[in-house]
Amino acid sequence: RNRSKYGDVEFRIVRDFGLPIAEQAKLFNGADAHVMVHGAQMANSIFAVDGTYFAEIGCYVPPFLSTPGFLKLIDGKHRRVESCGGDARESDVCLDCEGSDHTYCNFTMKEEAFESLIDQVLREVA
Repeated sequence: RNRSKYGDVEFRIVRDFGLPIAEQAKLFNGADAHVMVHGAQMANSIFAVDGTYFAEIGCYVPPFLSTPGFLKLIDGKHRRVESCGGDARESDVCLDCEGSDHTYCNFTMKEEAFESLIDQVLREVA
């Protein structure tokens, strides 16, 4: 929300992955970092350039994208943001998840936590 804090950083919000594959490839190839909810759209990471940073958000994020072999292949970095759990501190970057099935559930993230995540991502790609 405080975009002035981020100066010349360009943010793109993509809500529709029904775009043609060439357009999806262009989006993934043109970004230094991807902050996105875990899901099938992560397959587009094959279009990322070397050095791309991924922040994958979900109550439970399987370790597919974060495997050392894949990250070595794209020369990338990965961070998972998952459920806060019972011992979370107020300052933790994590999610408040609904229900007990964390594979498929709704979640919320405090605005301060999201801003902290963006700050961390920007430090990684600077």
